[in-house]
Amino acid sequence: MSSIINVGFSLVWEAPVLIQKEGFYTRIISGPREALRYLQKDFEQRSGQLYWNAVYSCTKALRYRSAPEIARQYFIFACGDACIDAK
Repeated sequence: MSSIINVGFSLVWEAPVLIQKEGFYTRIISGPREALRYLQKDFEQRSGQLYWNAVYSCTKALRYRSAPEIARQYFIFACGDACIDAK
């Protein structure tokens, strides 16, 4: 028998996270899928507990095992830890 894993690729947060560099907004992250992609591809600091908490919480949200807003908070914490201005 095969198992189907539901994945919420279209999940979005109530408010997007705005990434700011040098006084300009350079990126808008709308949900856990975009946040996970940003963490894995564009994030310069890929270590530390806050980074891994963000990756884990985004993955859990995408699998409907946690609220997307929790992933948003962990994403903002990881950005702050990496000195990335995220609002």
